[in-house]
Amino acid sequence: MDEWIGATRCWSPSPSPDGTTIAFVWDGDGRPDVRLHERRTGREWSLDTGDDLVSTVRWSPDGQWLAVEAAADGGERTNVFVVRPDGTGMRPVRGVGDDDRGAVSLDRWTHTGAVLAVTESDYETTTAWLVDVDTDLRQRLGSGHALQILDVSRDRRRVLLRRGRRGSRHVGIVDLDGTEGWHEIDSRRGPGGPPGAVEHPVAITRDSSVVAARFTPDGTRMLILTDGGRERAALVSVDVATDASPRFPEVLAERVDAELERFALAEDAGTAALVWNALGRSEVDLLDLATGKPVSYTPPGDVVTSAVFSHDADSLVLGIQSPSVPAAVWCHELSSQTTALICPPDGPRAPVVHPTLETVTTPDGLALPGWLYRPPGTVGPMPTLIYLHGGPEAQERPVFTPLYQVLLQHGIAVYAANVRGSSGFGRSFVNADDGAGRFAAIRDVASCVEHLVGTGVADAARVGVMGRSYGGYLTLAALVNHPELFAVGVDVCGMADFETFFARTEPWIADAAVGEYGHPIHDRNLLRELSPVHRMERLAAPLLVVHGRNDTNVPVHEAELAVHGAKAAGVDVRYLLFEDEGHEIQRLDNRRTFVHAVTDWLTTHFGLTATTPPRGEPSHR
Repeated sequence: MDEWIGATRCWSPSPSPDGTTIAFVWDGDGRPDVRLHERRTGREWSLDTGDDLVSTVRWSPDGQWLAVEAAADGGERTNVFVVRPDGTGMRPVRGVGDDDRGAVSLDRWTHTGAVLAVTESDYETTTAWLVDVDTDLRQRLGSGHALQILDVSRDRRRVLLRRGRRGSRHVGIVDLDGTEGWHEIDSRRGPGGPPGAVEHPVAITRDSSVVAARFTPDGTRMLILTDGGRERAALVSVDVATDASPRFPEVLAERVDAELERFALAEDAGTAALVWNALGRSEVDLLDLATGKPVSYTPPGDVVTSAVFSHDADSLVLGIQSPSVPAAVWCHELSSQTTALICPPDGPRAPVVHPTLETVTTPDGLALPGWLYRPPGTVGPMPTLIYLHGGPEAQERPVFTPLYQVLLQHGIAVYAANVRGSSGFGRSFVNADDGAGRFAAIRDVASCVEHLVGTGVADAARVGVMGRSYGGYLTLAALVNHPELFAVGVDVCGMADFETFFARTEPWIADAAVGEYGHPIHDRNLLRELSPVHRMERLAAPLLVVHGRNDTNVPVHEAELAVHGAKAAGVDVRYLLFEDEGHEIQRLDNRRTFVHAVTDWLTTHFGLTATTPPRGEPSHR
């Protein structure tokens, strides 16, 4: 079982401009760092990028630099630095100053040279910058709510800038002449929508949430991945010529049975790789933008997490996950139609359980797709864990999850639920839990239990609930609103009180979350009613609380509130605090401790025999 937990993961692939080498993040040494793979020889080496935990790496178009995003101990206050491919010349990249109260995010490189686009978040404002890493000259693009630089035109005269809070993000164009304005484009279907108000030189899509956008090489059009005016996100093309009246987008790719999750555009804009999310599994099309004809490509795994073309557009480098293979990097050559595994060289040898899609229907008629993992060789009713993902704008998908596989070996079934608010099932579904809709999301957890018990999968006396981040919040909410349904709970870095969460999280995170959860002042009564901390006296199930000391997304105070409430309720409670982790558990030793601790907690309270006792305990109270 340790083989699953300790399996090497690789992600964030970036090919060198000449296509000979691929950089990626890997954790083969026990923590996330930068590694390079030479395609011709298979030679690999790691770069010494310091003590921070790396999340992203990107190769500069001139091949002279790697840009890296990392954070000290996995916190939210990320930094960006550049380093030569041989490991020399490492230095930080910021817009202005050295204020460590904020976060610097790596957005992208421009298309030529070594000009890097970064955004800095501090308090409730994000500022966008272009930084020439050779000369250290920088240009300020603007400030606002949750900015992200999506693209820079080839002539570096225009920038695509995304603004807005979660669920309502718009794309605009900034001319690099020092002026900022807004030019609205209606992204809804058909000629019946109202025309946008014109104010050159920035364009935004209204009534939508934009995921990504790219300029065409001549800068006259942009391709936008958006759900504007439609239920499922699609790829549209919009004319952005300055002398043109606002025009309705041309739909380039759209499906009624799947959501476009991401797209990669070749440097010459001749081909786009479209990654569709079809009920959790990925499907890939290679779209010829001149003819509009797609060619299907079957990826070597269930879920494609990233896609990027090499500079010559002959290679498509993919991040892929499956239940039996951890996060991996693959390279598909279009000319030879061959796909090669880059990292890791070997997956886990132990067999794994693959899930089946299990749909729960709620009392109000909403279908909740989820993934059911059954212990091998068993039939129900079984001890069952309901697992709730974070976000909530995220999705449970058939990926490599060591915790599930270990629990299955102990005879515990896992139902990885997608309650309302999850992404991947359309715009209405992802917005269904906003504001007061969160009460229905809490009820969804109970519906999952009732379905699994009613279909003979779950033993009604041995059902547990567990979640991480927002899923941790939903775990606490389900435990105190439906205490009769659960025998045990596990809260991993979840919010216990929306009031203290908004007061203590990073200001830019609080600002972005207002549209999802509600305003901390205007919606105070609603948020209080939704907060589990005010109902902890109803808690009946034993509770394991897990948190990272350096978590500034959901600060550790939320864990302390949950522990205090559980003790006051008189239930069995355990507190597992990782001193060197943030919002994610990233270090291998800590991941082992986490999985063993959760397994021991669940098997104990389900009345099973634990064969893998916790080891290497972090501090706990």
